Amino acid sequence: MKHAFDFALTTYCQAKCRSCARTNEHTGEKEEWLPLQHMSLDTFKNILSKTKLDISYIQFCGEFGDPFMHPQVNEFILESLKHTSKVHINTNGGLRQPDWYAELAKKHGREIRIKFGVDGADHDTNWLYREGVDWQRAMDNMTAWFKNGGSGAWHFLVFDWNWFQVPEIIQRANDIGCKLDIKINKRSWGKITPENEREFWKLAHEHYEF
Repeated sequence: MKHAFDFALTTYCQAKCRSCARTNEHTGEKEEWLPLQHMSLDTFKNILSKTKLDISYIQFCGEFGDPFMHPQVNEFILESLKHTSKVHINTNGGLRQPDWYAELAKKHGREIRIKFGVDGADHDTNWLYREGVDWQRAMDNMTAWFKNGGSGAWHFLVFDWNWFQVPEIIQRANDIGCKLDIKINKRSWGKITPENEREFWKLAHEHYEF
């Protein structure tokens, strides 16, 4: 039997996503109960060295912080690839530079799967949820990743303020050459109205195969 491991590498994040578990919905700041810290690389190595399980993949999810905020994320990736052939990473895309993604894609583009959380066809729309994220940098990073052989997907959350941008999002994904993963936001912040959701599905089915 194969097993998957999900590690929270850090509680640092530049974004202030209001329905994220780390963020106070009213202030946009980090919740007071959450300490700012990075996982120790030695701790990570120790955990993996002691497991006898067959690992299908290791995931670095951004539930309490973006994995690419960790200053040693490269070392975590390389250590993971000693124990599995697949690493999955979730990010808002606005951290680091296109050259970094391009180099990583060329070296490990088939072994690493990155899911980029970008929820708008422009900076202002994306900022309504991904507050604190430089949209243009996220797009440049995502483009560099996929244009250089990286695998993964563009993860687009549908809110009440961005549903009508789906045709443009689909075109941008085609231009970049990446898979598009569209999901309806079910949390209260920015939740799409029933009327707009019906309109969204009509529009989406005209341009996208689900």
